[in-house]
Amino acid sequence: MTAKQYLSEIRTYKRILRTLNEQISDLRHEIGGIKAIRYDKDKVQTSPSNRMEELIPRLIKLEEEYTAELIHYNTEVLKRTKMIASLSNQLYVAVLTMRYCEGKRWEEIAIETGYTFRHITRIHGEALQEFARTHKDVLECPIV
Repeated sequence: MTAKQYLSEIRTYKRILRTLNEQISDLRHEIGGIKAIRYDKDKVQTSPSNRMEELIPRLIKLEEEYTAELIHYNTEVLKRTKMIASLSNQLYVAVLTMRYCEGKRWEEIAIETGYTFRHITRIHGEALQEFARTHKDVLECPIV
């Protein structure tokens, strides 16, 4: 796995974290939401059932699963962010952090650092090489 692929996974993990948080929020909203009665439809007699009794155990089970996943993905993001921060060149750290952790575009990075677009892309390449040299032990082993 290349350094670029390894760091690009940060964005994927952050996307997954947002999705998991939205799913938990939606499920909580479904449990707490008040349902309206529709009077424009024909009334159908059904056996009484308590929707809350069905949804609460489901929410608890999903929250447990999501919490385990949230911990895993947050740990991976933090680990990779620390690996970036461990580089000795602070410009490399800034460029890699802005690109992979903050998801900024090249133009934004160039403006914030005061360098040209071309220079930033060159620095990015050097930073990836430095990251690969510094963390070759992690990049060589298969990631699960």
